[in-house]
Amino acid sequence: MENKPKIKEVRVAPHSKESEMMVIGCMLTNINSLNTASDMLDDSDFYFSEHKAIFATLKSLYKKDKPADIHITAEELKREEKLEEIGGVSYLTELAQYAGTSAYIEEYCEIIKNKSILRAMIQTAQEIEKSALSEPSNVLTSLDEAQALFFNIARQGNNTAGMEIKDVISGLKSESSAPYIKELERRQELFLEKGEEAFASIGIPSGFKDLDKLLNGLAPSNLIICAGRPAMGKTAFVLNIAEHVCFNSGMNVGFFSLEMSADQLLHRMVCSQSGVESEKIQKGTLNGQEYQRVASTLNKMSEHTMIIDDQPGLSISDLRARARRMKEAHNIDLLIIDYLQLLTGTAKYGHAENRQQEISEISRMLKNLARELNIPILTPCQLSRKVEERTGHRPMMSDLRESGAIEQDADIVLFLLRREYYDPYDKPGMAEIIIGKNRHGAVGSVEMVYKKELAKFANFSHDDLDEEEEAENNTAFDAFTP
Repeated sequence: MENKPKIKEVRVAPHSKESEMMVIGCMLTNINSLNTASDMLDDSDFYFSEHKAIFATLKSLYKKDKPADIHITAEELKREEKLEEIGGVSYLTELAQYAGTSAYIEEYCEIIKNKSILRAMIQTAQEIEKSALSEPSNVLTSLDEAQALFFNIARQGNNTAGMEIKDVISGLKSESSAPYIKELERRQELFLEKGEEAFASIGIPSGFKDLDKLLNGLAPSNLIICAGRPAMGKTAFVLNIAEHVCFNSGMNVGFFSLEMSADQLLHRMVCSQSGVESEKIQKGTLNGQEYQRVASTLNKMSEHTMIIDDQPGLSISDLRARARRMKEAHNIDLLIIDYLQLLTGTAKYGHAENRQQEISEISRMLKNLARELNIPILTPCQLSRKVEERTGHRPMMSDLRESGAIEQDADIVLFLLRREYYDPYDKPGMAEIIIGKNRHGAVGSVEMVYKKELAKFANFSHDDLDEEEEAENNTAFDAFTP
């Protein structure tokens, strides 16, 4: 018996013609379905060209706030000279008759969206295969690019065609999904109801009231640099912000610690949150009340999500990959990297003069990561020794170490100054946060209290301090003898 040659099966890209017909049919016959599908889908999500053309026309009518029945849609397609391409009025009528139950429109749209994602995955995999077969010189860079491609598919936030300004104004492509004028009206009503406190902090509150008034909180997609000389308290400051965001606001925080271990960070947080001195916890010389405060603090901290990655010597490519996984797995709202100069670039820089190029690459990629994840990224940064030579030791933008690109890429640059570091008699127990750059608001400076024994910064505002905190501050000042 002859063996017949096997016919190679032709595989077609994932699609669902029936679902596409269902969705367009529902859009032609139901206004709610038109609104829902226009918000959930783009014409690129459709597999068949005729369905792409019809959906694009329906969405155009939706954006113009016009009805979209068979006749109006046919007239619009005729005006665009596409009516014959899609099969004429008869095909529109067939689609309208093919419409399913409009109550299930979201499920139909989800099927189309899932098929679109599968096709995008196949296309991306083919691009990655082509790149890998070309044997690129920098494998880590190629790996980072591949991960970024799949991350964009997962987020479904990648719109290669960009967006029209009128779509943002109308709310179709805006972050709030509301028309700009409606959002403005909502803010006015809220302001009339609650006053200035209604928008005291638009971004994530840092926990420092005076700082939040100037920055409007930590806004999504912002790269925030906290710069200072060694021993100024940079790690303590960003860790205090992480504590407030996580333990007080209940948000998820990611923390890359390139300098300290997770155990060391935990020790600092326990001291700060419990108010028990570091030395007492290290030596175990706690009284019963202090022990209970530490135990209570640990229970409270366990109820929240803070992800600490203390792997040292990370490259920027490794960090970006880990940050994406952190965002996918834990949906972090804030990312902290301690600190910028401990990262390495994607390439091997053999000479000291190339360190500037490396830092420039790192700062640029951190800014891109903040936009990609749509969360604020806060990272401490070292300052050059020029500060030590200057009278008053007040830092400037030009003091940012090893690269001028940092001040260009950063949205906000904060300088941390504790005068008592240079002179024990100059404002002991106090710190100053200088806002050297604020792309979206005002610059200035904020005074804070610094509790050295707890490695903790606190608000310095006599109106806001409660009696207990004010008493602690007075004790600290009374103990000082000039």
